Amino acid sequence: MFQLKTVDDLWGHIAYVLAYAPNFPHRDFLAADQQMTLERAFEQLRQGVLVAYPEESLQAKRAKLFEILDQSYAAYIKADEIKAGNLLNDFQDSIFKAT
Repeated sequence: MFQLKTVDDLWGHIAYVLAYAPNFPHRDFLAADQQMTLERAFEQLRQGVLVAYPEESLQAKRAKLFEILDQSYAAYIKADEIKAGNLLNDFQDSIFKAT
C-alpha cells in the first residue's frame, strides 16, 4: 500500500486524487483491502498535511487545510464532483502558501 512520507509524495497524491476521485482505478497488484478508496485517499491527504506541517506552532494552518479536505470529501459523498474537485484545487493552491 502507498505510504505518504514526503512533500513530493503529497504533491503526487494530490494529483492522483484530482485525476481519479471518486472512482479510483483497480490495481491488479494490490489486494482487495489495499485498493484506493475515497476514504483512504482523503486519509492520506490528511496525513500529507501532517508531513508538510508537523510543527505544533502551525496548528492553525493544518486546521484550515483539514477543513478544505473535509468539505471536498463531503462534496464527493454527495456526488457533487465539480465542487469537490474545486475544493481539492483550493487545497492544492493553499497547501504551500504562507499562513
